[in-house]
Amino acid sequence: MKQDTRTKNSARNLIFSFMGYLLQIILNFVIRRYFIYVFSVEYLGLNSLFSNVLSVLSLVELGFGTALVYSMYKPMAEDDKEKVKQLLQYYKNIYCVVGTIIGILGALVLFFMPYFQAKAPNISVDLYIVYLIFLVNTVVSYFFAYRRSLLYVSQRSDLESKINMVVNIFVSILTLVILLIFKNYYLYAVTSIIGTLITNLLIYVLTNKKYAEYVTKPEQKLDKLTKKEITKNVFALMFHRIGSVVVYGTDSFIIYLMIDSATLGIYSNYLLIINAVTAIINIFTNSVRSSIGNLIASENKEKTYNIFTNLNFIYFWMLSFCAICFFILSNPFIQYVFASGNKDYVLSQELALLISVNFYITTSRYLTGTFKDCAGLFYEDRFKPLVESIVNLVVSIVLTKYIGLAGVIIGTITSSLFVSVWVEPFVLFKHYFKINVLKYYIRYILYSCCMAITGLIAWFVCSFITVSGLVSLLFIFVVCILLTLGVLFIFALLFPEFKRSKNWLFNILKSFKKNKEIKGD
Repeated sequence: MKQDTRTKNSARNLIFSFMGYLLQIILNFVIRRYFIYVFSVEYLGLNSLFSNVLSVLSLVELGFGTALVYSMYKPMAEDDKEKVKQLLQYYKNIYCVVGTIIGILGALVLFFMPYFQAKAPNISVDLYIVYLIFLVNTVVSYFFAYRRSLLYVSQRSDLESKINMVVNIFVSILTLVILLIFKNYYLYAVTSIIGTLITNLLIYVLTNKKYAEYVTKPEQKLDKLTKKEITKNVFALMFHRIGSVVVYGTDSFIIYLMIDSATLGIYSNYLLIINAVTAIINIFTNSVRSSIGNLIASENKEKTYNIFTNLNFIYFWMLSFCAICFFILSNPFIQYVFASGNKDYVLSQELALLISVNFYITTSRYLTGTFKDCAGLFYEDRFKPLVESIVNLVVSIVLTKYIGLAGVIIGTITSSLFVSVWVEPFVLFKHYFKINVLKYYIRYILYSCCMAITGLIAWFVCSFITVSGLVSLLFIFVVCILLTLGVLFIFALLFPEFKRSKNWLFNILKSFKKNKEIKGD
């Protein structure tokens, strides 16, 4: 297979991923606006609850996908077709078993439906049927997931973005028709299955055509040594999966069971925005993930470290901008876009601040985690997620009992800040870069201080703007965005990374435009 340059692939993945996510975000906001109009806010809580239930069930996967994709980077870079076919077949067999087990375990959750129904008395739909729709949508994905790995390791995730873009338009139009004409929640839920099936079938057909030499049956089974290495990584990733599910997949449970469905529904509006912003941030990490894997597999650590520092600087400035804008703009946006001016659907400014801080701390880990995963460092911090999970659950449950929703958010902040934020970089620098991590920690603190000062300045200025309609909403958006960008830019000039990152990005864009690789890349 012809190998494209890492630079070209990263830029192409970034462009098409951004286009796809931007379209998806806009469509999700439109659908959410009409969903609240047609149904009650408690239905939003129901969606979040079932999504969390299924995320917990995803523990069955244990991390096989991550371990197998990592194992495919080197043979793909070396064009070892037989090894890639063996890994792909192994991936397929494992995920067929995983999908079946999740389907069986998911069916057992049906016994808890009466209890869930009791916590949401104003919901009139049959929870058994709704949950089964969610379950089928989740299980279907596992039987096709192995084909996506070919797009990731060949640095062509832009192809998946193009497919998602087309399918999202179709499914969103269908969903809006159902909301506005039929007003039927069951049909609304079924659209997710339709979208999942179409997307996976298109990727299946695409990989059959584009990667025909990899999707055929291998001549031999995967060797025992590779299986042993994968098993070792899966054992480590199992703890990471548990930690991820507990920290990020139980919040809805706690809110639904300890507070109520309506509060979860209101909070889900903020999560929709956070998830949209996180999706944009993930465009950056996901677009370069396969290139990072290829870089680590084929280049020296010094070159990899230089690229890491450039990406890290850009990444933190992106996070800072997004976190500040969310803190200032989320409440007026939700009030006038989702709730038609109804303040009952708006949380306090203090809660908006907590959500913003949680977003910043959580997403600040993504780039380091991406490099760590691509370097295969799963085993070295295998117990970290268990400690993080315990801290998160204990703090969240105790504080929620006394201070409500804020307790859940503080629990996640605490577990991330006191465990993951410092452990993950330590593992990456010690076991891969093999240099002192102190410089990274200092930069993390300095970047965060710049973000906090910028946020304080932007909030102070924007607090003088009274939002009472669409015009004033647009005005505060413009002021907040321009002011935040301006102050962050001034701070950026103080760091030597700014010039290096600027030159690096300029070279990438120049290289992509001329369709040739940067010298030395």
